[in-house]
Amino acid sequence: MTQSEQVAGLILAGGLSRRMGGGDKALMSLGGQSMIERVIERARPQVGPLLVNANGDPAEYARFGLPVEADSVPGHAGPLAGILTGMDWVRREHPECRWLASFATDTPLFPTDLVARLLAAVTEQGADIACATSLGRAHPVFALWPVRLAEELRRAMLDEDMRKIDAWTARYKVAQVDWAGDRVDPFYNANTPEDLAYLEAVLAAPEAAAPLHDRVALGLIVQRRDGVTKWQEDVWRPVEVVLNAPAIPGATLLRRSEGCDYYLFGGLGLELHRSDLASYRYNLASGQPRLWIGLRPGAGEGGKPAVVLVSAAPDEAQAFLDSGEDVVETIAMPADLRAWVESFVLRHPPPPPMRKRKRVNYDPDKAGFGRGAGEEGR
Repeated sequence: MTQSEQVAGLILAGGLSRRMGGGDKALMSLGGQSMIERVIERARPQVGPLLVNANGDPAEYARFGLPVEADSVPGHAGPLAGILTGMDWVRREHPECRWLASFATDTPLFPTDLVARLLAAVTEQGADIACATSLGRAHPVFALWPVRLAEELRRAMLDEDMRKIDAWTARYKVAQVDWAGDRVDPFYNANTPEDLAYLEAVLAAPEAAAPLHDRVALGLIVQRRDGVTKWQEDVWRPVEVVLNAPAIPGATLLRRSEGCDYYLFGGLGLELHRSDLASYRYNLASGQPRLWIGLRPGAGEGGKPAVVLVSAAPDEAQAFLDSGEDVVETIAMPADLRAWVESFVLRHPPPPPMRKRKRVNYDPDKAGFGRGAGEEGR
């Protein structure tokens, strides 16, 4: 048995597709093929047995010739539920496999050397899990999971109501493997009809695709105030963005007054990604665009918070709020930063709206509707 044959594959197709307008995103057409067909073509040579995790009608997937299983944890519990389902399937049906590689159906251009590089990383680094990254972002649904962690994941989901992937993987040693994406990010995922149109354009002419991302360095001034209760010693709140700030990581005390200090958090950046264009447009259209700042209490040096999010996309901020672990607040977007965001958005115009066919209004009498045979002309 080769090394890749000891790795089982899991295609995650259990999402709700809300931003795509509903329906089964995995079965949507992309360049003449469904997205899941493209994912199967890339995943099959990289693994041994392959499973589809889908919560829709399993008959819809029968033509792909793969086993299909729904989430073992009810209530659309997210990707972790799919990963647990895959681990259970491997232990039951393919106990010879020690690893499970997961793939998302809305990301049809993922690398063809994904599993080989993830497997090499866990071996070289002595890691428990390996995760793909690109353009400064982690892609936790493209990862290599040890099947031995199935029961630990089950306890976390059922006893602790664990739903966020990175909150669970933080308990283990994770190897991150990076892929370059100069113009086309191999992990670009389709969440909206606009994303699907972009992927169509990439398949037709990848060299003509607009840049997927941009980044600007910045710092953040955060205020610390004394807490007002015995359960909260201090309160941290972002108050200002500083462009061209010194790239010194961590927090530097700027000034101190009675009960209130100000720190500069340096070495940060705001990244823009084409996958968040709709969210940027929504933010800019408000007339008073904001930045969302995420602070993780106690995660920084000396018990200070760590800045875990600087974003111009409200959708991305919502994902952090859903975790319940981070404090997310907004501050006004400076004019220079707003112009930069607007420039990025203008370089990626939305696809033209779908043209509706003109409806023909029929006259029932002229069309003969409602008449029995031989009644015309009466």
